[in-house]
Amino acid sequence: MLLAAGLIAQPAAAATADLPAPALPSTSPSTACAGGTMLGDTSVTFSARIDGPTSGLDALSAEFRITTAAHDEDVVAGTGPGQLSVQAGQQARYAVPRDVLFAAAGGRITDFVWKVRTVASGQHSAWSTCRFSFDPTRQGAPVVAAPTGAVIGRPVTVAVAPPADGTVPAGYRFQLNEAPWVDVPADAAGRASFTFTAPRDVDTLSVTSLSPGGNQGGRTTLSFTATAPPPNLTTGDLDGDGRPDLVTIGGRSGLPSGLWSAPGLGDGRVGTAHDIGVNGTGFGTEPDAGDFDGTIALTGRFTGSSFQDVLVYWPTGPRAGLALVLAGNGSGGPLPGSGARGYLTDWFGGSAPSQVVEAGNVSGRGTGHADLLGIAPDDSGAASLTLYASGWTTGTYDYPRPLTALTPDGDRNWNDWTIASTELPAPGGGTGTALYLWKKSTGELDLWKDLAVDPGSGALSYRAFPVATGWNTGADLTLRAADVDTDGTPDLWTVDGTGRVTAHLVTGLDSGAPAVTARDAGNLAG
Repeated sequence: MLLAAGLIAQPAAAATADLPAPALPSTSPSTACAGGTMLGDTSVTFSARIDGPTSGLDALSAEFRITTAAHDEDVVAGTGPGQLSVQAGQQARYAVPRDVLFAAAGGRITDFVWKVRTVASGQHSAWSTCRFSFDPTRQGAPVVAAPTGAVIGRPVTVAVAPPADGTVPAGYRFQLNEAPWVDVPADAAGRASFTFTAPRDVDTLSVTSLSPGGNQGGRTTLSFTATAPPPNLTTGDLDGDGRPDLVTIGGRSGLPSGLWSAPGLGDGRVGTAHDIGVNGTGFGTEPDAGDFDGTIALTGRFTGSSFQDVLVYWPTGPRAGLALVLAGNGSGGPLPGSGARGYLTDWFGGSAPSQVVEAGNVSGRGTGHADLLGIAPDDSGAASLTLYASGWTTGTYDYPRPLTALTPDGDRNWNDWTIASTELPAPGGGTGTALYLWKKSTGELDLWKDLAVDPGSGALSYRAFPVATGWNTGADLTLRAADVDTDGTPDLWTVDGTGRVTAHLVTGLDSGAPAVTARDAGNLAG
């Protein structure tokens, strides 16, 4: 019998019933005792609980023995009797370096048998026996075809072939840019494919071969370009499916703190909400979901790119007047943890709007970045509907321009009204802005369509539609305007304090007999 270094030959002794076999045999990395687990190219620690009498025998020791399954008489590693002392009821551990297993495997995937038994006073227990497989192999660099025709925000599929050296990986590990690695299994011929969404115009893809035991082999890295898609003109469509999504702030409505998005299903209902603000706002060293508490979230093309973005606005508190733009990428997933910042405060008076909504291109400047409308104090001491015309770079807005428009009541008591906006396709291309106005105290609901501002005079033109009276009078609701059923008419979502979402589908505007049909749309809180 061959003995590994450190093993001492001992006289044979019969097993005794006084010494129970070791219990709970295990390994690290973990394997199933019965076999079937394949470990990669790594060191392995073997352990088992040693039981035995506490008196009448010399100190207990554990004897480990590791052999190949094909040659049980050839000991790869182990301990002799008395070399590894242990107290009754404790774990005995024995570590075998990777190099020992690697040498015994001889470059091939090899099945090993490991045993452990209790030894005391020249007696020993029966063996506790387990098995595992060890993989020392590493395959070469895979053959990866560079993507062609990739479009930002849309799925791209890449095909991978086995290395040119003839080795066949069991799988591949992909990484796109700085995203986490993703493992994909290969077929019997070593081929695989991987689908991802290109987030930017120049991307880097890395693909690493994986052996059956998970050893990383050769790596192929390539860069490819992706073109920008046509601008997404559907306000609120963060995931690029052509249907607006419902975005709301947590810390209320039964939702934890954060920035939440529920995908629109196209008929007014919404799907399961998920936190797209997990990366935070960039104000601290670590993401803090509480940074979104008390803010207002808007959707629109605030970066001027092809995708719908989110603007987060702080109406009160130490950041009052601050607007933060978080760029979208068309996936509907978590947004970046920082972005361009701008202020909507009055430069001289320091006042900030209490409400703000996305307003498309109502200023007519055509910067490609969405304008904003808000309700803010004016020089008269009252409140005005106010224009914040977008600049030519993300997050920049002109000095607030109070508008001459009066409320539907014909006065300047704008603080009595809640506003919500969306964009709709306009004749001849582009979009027009629609604005809902709700007076909570009376339930009056009005719609202004095709808004346009004369920045010089502050005049606002629009088409007015009285929609309803006595609508949710006195209710504590959050309003979101969108074409929720994709019929070309702006509708409303409302969210109550429990997270219950109601779709209010509007019809009959052009006939002069508008109607609002309420539909249960789901619950953001689950």
